[in-house]
Amino acid sequence: MQLRPFDFSEADYQAYVDAVNAAHPEIARVVTDVRHADKTRGADEVLGRWLVEVEGRIVGIVEYESPRNPKAGALEVHYRLHPQYKGLTAATWEFLMAEAAKQNPRVLQTGGREDWDEVAWYRAEGFVELDRMWASTLDVQTFDPAPFHRPLADGIEIKPLSDFDWKSQAFVRRWYTMMIALLSDVPSAERINPWPLEVWQQRHAAEPNLIPEGYFFAVEEDQLVGTTMLFKSNRPQTLQTGLTGTLSSHRRKGIALALKLRAAAFAKDYGVRYVRTNNHQINRPMLSINEAMGFVKEPALVVLHKELKP
Repeated sequence: MQLRPFDFSEADYQAYVDAVNAAHPEIARVVTDVRHADKTRGADEVLGRWLVEVEGRIVGIVEYESPRNPKAGALEVHYRLHPQYKGLTAATWEFLMAEAAKQNPRVLQTGGREDWDEVAWYRAEGFVELDRMWASTLDVQTFDPAPFHRPLADGIEIKPLSDFDWKSQAFVRRWYTMMIALLSDVPSAERINPWPLEVWQQRHAAEPNLIPEGYFFAVEEDQLVGTTMLFKSNRPQTLQTGLTGTLSSHRRKGIALALKLRAAAFAKDYGVRYVRTNNHQINRPMLSINEAMGFVKEPALVVLHKELKP
């Protein structure tokens, strides 16, 4: 076994994606997504990535990086191995921990689906659960929206991003301001720390999978008061939901449900079969909407962390 540094070539990106997908086909990673994440990494963020090679074959990856939810002193770590090479787990983990230690982290974070072998390994290594999210899927081709329709209050309408001058800086600032307000209220076990405007614009507003016609806002007069959004997915016949939320001043008016229904209708017309979403376990209001609509839960995604001794 050899662990060699990732060289950011097209060949290494493809090898990385192939290794991750061999370990977990349900992830369905693609090179463009990994490149976008790397390209939009902040100047003060760190990344260490290695390919696990056996007799010239790439059989896995190990990496550490700054968490996407910024947190001082935290480092995110992952390993992925081809199912036939799980016996290399201890050796690859030892290597990763030695490399990660050079960054002097105070806490390590990781995660995965609760039924993955990696998650069992992380727990055995002393990681404890910090948060839990439910991924769930709705079949939009069989979904009947009729029982859920309610009229919105006068003056509130739903418009797609494509109806706005959405690449102008003036609109981007309005959009960002609303997103920060929504993120500050997302029920989660750990506070969500928003990215600066410039980083958010690169990572989110310029996300290559963003669908302007499938990204919706609830609008009252000239104010953005809620949103839901659909992105292209690497999963067959699926669109992925991003954040769905309503400003605190406009809750309990049926806006979130109306946004979800609009997104489901769009997905059906778009020609896919499924809409997929992720929700924090403690976000009962949104989970209740999804459960009522018929979203079917998958195994939970868990976020784990481990406090390190000074």
